[in-house]
Amino acid sequence: MISRDLGGETLKDLRDYFQDRDYMVVAVPKEEPARVYVVRATRTVETARRIHDLSPAASVALGRAMVGALLLTSLVKHATDQKVLLKIEGNGPVGTIVAEADGKGRVRGFVENPRVELFTREVDGRRKADLSRVVGSEGTLTVVKELRMGTPYTSVVPLVSGEIAKDLAYYFFQSEQVPSAVGIGVLVGEDGSVTHAGGFLVQTLGGISGRVLDLLEKRVKDLPPVTEMMLSGKRPEDIAVTILEGLKPQLIGLKEVEYYCPCSEEVAKASLHLLPEKEIDEITQNGPAEVVCRFCGRVYRFSKEDL
Repeated sequence: MISRDLGGETLKDLRDYFQDRDYMVVAVPKEEPARVYVVRATRTVETARRIHDLSPAASVALGRAMVGALLLTSLVKHATDQKVLLKIEGNGPVGTIVAEADGKGRVRGFVENPRVELFTREVDGRRKADLSRVVGSEGTLTVVKELRMGTPYTSVVPLVSGEIAKDLAYYFFQSEQVPSAVGIGVLVGEDGSVTHAGGFLVQTLGGISGRVLDLLEKRVKDLPPVTEMMLSGKRPEDIAVTILEGLKPQLIGLKEVEYYCPCSEEVAKASLHLLPEKEIDEITQNGPAEVVCRFCGRVYRFSKEDL
């Protein structure tokens, strides 16, 4: 494993190279078995908002799911086409949320109801978005790992909050048996655009010392919300250093993040070929058959002759 001290020179290199682009860093303490993943996905989530014409509430819901899917790529090989699909089926008005990411940092997603209204609640005298009422606190979270080794691995756990970050932490503990802390945030501006989106995942592994375990738990508990840290100018590497301060943080992974949909005419045509010939005949009687990609909105049209 190639590692690099996450210090002054590395921090400068990351800032200069990525500037305003989205990316993820993976860091570890030099002498303890723990991992920290931190991602910035502002432009990526804003792309999803524009593609799907999302309301602010739907932007927050899908954005958090997409960031969650990127953090879930900790389960697949880095820089590969192995994929993780996250599906949230809650009893809230946004309906089903789907996000898919691969080991190369490519992510896509959609929601069932893109124009859902935002719910708020009062916290410390201020009105804040209440995502649990948008997603719903009852339902299921499904994770599908496509490792290109035959049948995909599927795991389903119940929703415990509807806040997505807490639900993912519960998933890691129940299905992966890895104690994890997850923080995810999406901030939408007054014009409806996404101004900040990102998240972190902290995992401790067997053999970690009690001192460092207690320290990491306290650090995570004391962290400000993700969007608050991003508003103050913190980048993924800065957040990783904050979590691992005093533990000789090492950078061991890095990848750019983007909204990417690999749909194609061939894939769309293949989906129609799964239908019975009689049904295809009925569909094409009044014109070409249409296939619309749920992830990017592309429309593919096929005549009867094409099929």
